[in-house]
Amino acid sequence: MADIFISYANADRERARVLADALAERGYSVWWDRTIPPGRVFDEVIQEALQAARCVLVLWSSDSVKSNWVKTEAAEGVAQSKLVPATIEAVPPPIEFRRIQAADLSDWSGSADHPEFRKLLAAIEGLLQGTSSVRQDSFKLPPPTQPSRLTLLKIMALVGAIGIVATVAMRWTGDRAEQDGATLPPRESPSGGQSANAPPESAAAPTLAPSAAGEAVPRSPAAGGRTNLLSPNEGGEIVTASHERWSQTIDGKEETYAWVDSGEAVFGFKDGHAASFDTFAVLIPSTSDNNLRDFELLASNAPGGPFESIGVFTTQNIRIMKNPYQEFRFAPVKAKYLKLRSLENHSGSSGAVTGYEFRLYGKVE
Repeated sequence: MADIFISYANADRERARVLADALAERGYSVWWDRTIPPGRVFDEVIQEALQAARCVLVLWSSDSVKSNWVKTEAAEGVAQSKLVPATIEAVPPPIEFRRIQAADLSDWSGSADHPEFRKLLAAIEGLLQGTSSVRQDSFKLPPPTQPSRLTLLKIMALVGAIGIVATVAMRWTGDRAEQDGATLPPRESPSGGQSANAPPESAAAPTLAPSAAGEAVPRSPAAGGRTNLLSPNEGGEIVTASHERWSQTIDGKEETYAWVDSGEAVFGFKDGHAASFDTFAVLIPSTSDNNLRDFELLASNAPGGPFESIGVFTTQNIRIMKNPYQEFRFAPVKAKYLKLRSLENHSGSSGAVTGYEFRLYGKVE
């Protein structure tokens, strides 16, 4: 297990080598050379090294700030509270990483006495010793200030006044309704649907309606009551896939992901039975260029096909706070197998596509 994983753009390889050598001279083990052994898959080797390292040192430059790979590796460092950033050119880091202080090595040429290099060493040492403040808590907002006693009294008085006004208004409305012999109209939901008092059976399953651009926008709350056919606890399984890490897309762990890139996987249901389904869900935990954007769903009664296309779908590159699982509804399908084919990420590339959790709502026949 390496102490330090260095994340950098290919154009900065020589700068990364000099820094790796300087760190190695101080006794640290460093993973930085991205030469992949024969027979190994590039993304698997990278992910293993990234997970095993105790510190992720990212080098920001004009090239690395545009690299999806580097930003993904940095995000993994933040998620595991082990990111230490440094700038090797006079460029600002990507906006999501600017709240973590970076060492400025833009004019560093290898000197051990350079003040910013010494600052970097202190941050690394503090992280490895468990005393560093360069953690995820750099992203937390400061605690709110406590209101004074006078302010609290003013707030309580204002709330009381609002309550009195609301009570009077409600009584007046009720009296008018009785006088006119009328009943108040049922309350509508913000989306123009039925009242929140309607029975659960009347609520439509969550759908994502296509916009003019062919993307999807949420229309209603999350689906409830039906089985997630892909859950291993419900008998769901991956039958075939482009690599074994696809299993992380249905493991129920929202913090894990798989590089699905331009690959595909075939999912089966409990005991090999057919199932009826009409809603597919994709977890988008936060905005990232690497998030799965376009994907195709296909169905078949045999694991090797032939498969019939259900449709091509597009996610939004944003976390929906009420329900981060973006759901897509289609005409009901009955089949034994579902295939998901990854097409593009949100930067328009078929490479470096991350898939978090997938769900499929329906019933086993």
